[in-house]
Amino acid sequence: MALGKLEKAFFYNVSHRDVVADIAWLAENIFKKNNRIVIFCTDQETTEVVDDFLWSTRDDSFIPHSKKKDGKDTFDPILVTADLDGSYEHNVLLALNGVLIKEKDWQRFAKIYYFFDDQDIKEKENARSMWKSFSSLNIDCKYWINEKNKWVLANSR
Repeated sequence: MALGKLEKAFFYNVSHRDVVADIAWLAENIFKKNNRIVIFCTDQETTEVVDDFLWSTRDDSFIPHSKKKDGKDTFDPILVTADLDGSYEHNVLLALNGVLIKEKDWQRFAKIYYFFDDQDIKEKENARSMWKSFSSLNIDCKYWINEKNKWVLANSR
């Protein structure tokens, strides 16, 4: 996967679901495939929740990660941050809370996992905007919903 060329975007509708455990599982599995990941949170509070969960999720494994500290970028394999204005050398972005990502920021990643709640009007609008942007550039997009506690592919482009 080359840096700077978005190849795939995965949209996850997380309505009525606490997604932090999903983020931890996904981050661990993506990392095991030799990827470097930025977990982008909308605020510092969410960053703290994700960071705490990654430290305590399992006793038998370690998910190597850090938080962006004092405005300094870190080159750890998994970075949890509320700021995309950095010089990251990561190829995968996990974006939480339906945040609208600027093109200059998402262009740096090969894959994006985009989590949003379609019960929240703003998050739903942002997700639609991101989908349209990616689709217009012929980026492979997949939309997942949760049914009976399982992720099910609902749409793809």
